[in-house]
Amino acid sequence: MEELVKFTLLTRDRAGYLVDRYSERKESAEALMKRVNLSAAI
Repeated sequence: MEELVKFTLLTRDRAGYLVDRYSERKESAEALMKRVNLSAAI
């Protein structure tokens, strides 16, 4: 239990970094490119 509390205190302010996933950013970039290319074709 003590280790869990220590881990929680150490990682509390790092949530933005810890939940940021490369695969989600990559998918978002791909979706953006598709949308931009679709708009350019119209």
